[in-house]
Amino acid sequence: MPQAFAETDCGVLESSGRTVVEFNLTGESVELPIMGGKTYNAMTFNQMVPGPTLRVTQGDVVKMTLTIPDYEVTGHGNDMHASQMSSGNFESVNPGETSQYCYIAEAAGIFKYHCSGVKLIGMDQHVLSGMYGIAIVDPANGYKKLMVEKTSGSGELDRMFYDADALEFQLQYNQLYLTPEGNYDAGAMFEHHNTATVVNGMQFGYVPNMAHNLLVNGDVNKNIFVAQPWNGLENKQYQSQLLFVENDQHVRLFIENQGNEPVFFHIVGEILDRVVQGNRVQSGATETWLLGGSQGMIVDLVFDEPGAYAAVNHDYAAIYTGAATVFVAGDPFGLNPVLVEKGVIPEPVASYAYALGNPSDAVPPMGMNSIAHPAQNIHGLYTDDVASEMQASGDYLALWEVIPVVAEILTS
Repeated sequence: MPQAFAETDCGVLESSGRTVVEFNLTGESVELPIMGGKTYNAMTFNQMVPGPTLRVTQGDVVKMTLTIPDYEVTGHGNDMHASQMSSGNFESVNPGETSQYCYIAEAAGIFKYHCSGVKLIGMDQHVLSGMYGIAIVDPANGYKKLMVEKTSGSGELDRMFYDADALEFQLQYNQLYLTPEGNYDAGAMFEHHNTATVVNGMQFGYVPNMAHNLLVNGDVNKNIFVAQPWNGLENKQYQSQLLFVENDQHVRLFIENQGNEPVFFHIVGEILDRVVQGNRVQSGATETWLLGGSQGMIVDLVFDEPGAYAAVNHDYAAIYTGAATVFVAGDPFGLNPVLVEKGVIPEPVASYAYALGNPSDAVPPMGMNSIAHPAQNIHGLYTDDVASEMQASGDYLALWEVIPVVAEILTS
């Protein structure tokens, strides 16, 4: 029987028989790149923006540990919106110290976490400089099948059902407010004059690059998309990458608005087949869904036709300053015959992810109803140390090393 109040004592919860998931974070300031060959002074969890994604099942115990290195110039906290506990647990931790708290993930859904404002005046600076992430709490009984309405003729309605298992992506929206020197600009924030709109920390991080130019246009310098600021291999983990899916595949998107401005989420050329918040269906078959600041949702959809589809914040200022993410469904460019003939792939594939992988920062940890991605490439606003560790693990493709080999094969 549920308790009348939320138990938060780590000792009690660890001996409760529930699954305990440890979530270890380090708060650290680093320098990271922004569009235009510049850098900015970022504040991060674990040297990446956004911070690592926590994924648990409803009813699990989360044991959160935050460490601030002694060389860090300021304290940081962590407020986890999936928790139900006194805000005193989120107090800022001083450099050289560690704090810990535990809670039960009682509510299913997607939830923000961020540097806390408890005993920390400059929370806005810390969050808008990169100290944010998400916790995904899977429903105790798993996700539901997806029902999509189709027609077999005028006024003739059919219903198609897709298994609950889905290929999953995560997209987190935010803004940057920066001085020309790359420092946080509180004055610009108060006036809502943002420098950039970012998805998973980057402007235009999920658009074509020079390799896609070569594959589609036969020329590395002939751009496909209107904005390709992270084109070259020299960008390594920051080189822009596309999101690849199969046609007629259940796709699940975890979307969070981490910033100050609303997100009008829309996919050009597609319908959002289902929108879920708080483990409750909010809409089916809608064109756009609005997320306020610190609000998330789960979107389920199926890409019916081969093609390129831009997911945008349907605020034109946001689109033009970075909030455009390109999905490629199936084989719209007819590359399968060429790739097979050249020996890049042994047989035709249902999505280009089998050859190039999907960007690691857009892929959440696996859950109970997750379809594994064919491969993942190293992509994200990570420090070089983090990217090097990922490469050394052997679990990810370093496309800056793979692409020159593929390009040589294709042009031979």
